[in-house]
Amino acid sequence: MHIQKRSLIFILLAAFFILCYARPANAYDDYDFWIQTPTGWTHNTQGLSEDLKKQVISPDRNAFIEVYAASGNNPGLQTIADGMEQGILQRGGAYFQNRIASRNIMQDNHPAIFREYSSYYNGNRLHAYAIFTYANGGAVVAIGVFVESLAHQYQNLVYQSINSLRFSPPNSTGSNTPYGASPYGGSGNACEKFAGKWKWFTGSQAEFYADGRMPGTDNHWECIDPVQGRIRIVWSNGKWVDDLTISADGSRVDGKNQIGNRVWGTRISGPSQPAPPPAQQVETPQQPIPKMNFARRVRGNLAASWRLAHGSLKSGTSDSRGEWELSTVSGTTLRFTDPYKQGKQRYRVKILTKDGQVVEERVVGMSEHITVSPGFYKIQMFAEGGYAGWRCEWH
Repeated sequence: MHIQKRSLIFILLAAFFILCYARPANAYDDYDFWIQTPTGWTHNTQGLSEDLKKQVISPDRNAFIEVYAASGNNPGLQTIADGMEQGILQRGGAYFQNRIASRNIMQDNHPAIFREYSSYYNGNRLHAYAIFTYANGGAVVAIGVFVESLAHQYQNLVYQSINSLRFSPPNSTGSNTPYGASPYGGSGNACEKFAGKWKWFTGSQAEFYADGRMPGTDNHWECIDPVQGRIRIVWSNGKWVDDLTISADGSRVDGKNQIGNRVWGTRISGPSQPAPPPAQQVETPQQPIPKMNFARRVRGNLAASWRLAHGSLKSGTSDSRGEWELSTVSGTTLRFTDPYKQGKQRYRVKILTKDGQVVEERVVGMSEHITVSPGFYKIQMFAEGGYAGWRCEWH
């Protein structure tokens, strides 16, 4: 189901980038960053906040891309990322509700943090990617958001767009390249010609993404000589290793595997847009498997019994926090929902092991699922502001 136009625009206008910087008067007015956005999307230039430098919206308003920039001293990537994240949340921006992945990356030779989020808004699940970095004397944040039910249409576009963020100008021809091509022209790396679909010597088809990934478990490829265009493909976690050289026109690869047999492939189509990386999975600390299932209240305005816990939280009162215990002999998925089905309240869930190790911590609005392995857990609930009713069920 498509999200209503006015609903997504409300989310867009709720975002403000606040950093404690002493900014020069015209900081970043001349765009010290470059980013490639999908063809046909609307460039919004009206009513943008001081730090929101670029806002591009899909024609049906079910996806958008934003870039924020603010000049000043570098407070550190963690401060930039956490400050932006909390600023969006405090102002009611829905798309940063639940962080599901965070990792350090390099963006155009600058250290950066990549984060992935999921959230609910007006009954629709949203997905977001964000890159936080510091370059050219200021903090820069690129955000892409889309409605998850339309992931087939928008996921790759949004992911690849924010990953095109650069801090040096594109070449003179790059500005007119179609979406999916690099606006920066050749990089001198001959391996870049390899991405795409190929007919393999075995008769099968193989696909290789530009970031080194491939379909299938434990398959990947890497560039081992960017000047000569030599690549290495690792199949099935090292069962077969092929070393090949790409032809000058990028139409063919030839080489040998680890036992000396000849291998080759011929191109079917050009580079494909890589699928976004899977969300990082939270590994639950290992602990002894309990002997029985049970759930019980520890404190707060709540009730807890096996398969159901529920209660309410209210900021500024003794009921601003609740805690209950869960013992499960098998893997369990806790489904937190809004009992009023309005999605207006927000609360924080923190799950710890018996010895106090944090397993998961999330902010919940309309709904959220959290999976835990067998073990004994303390589950703490915190008010995020105002009143929040909550309900948790599992099997």
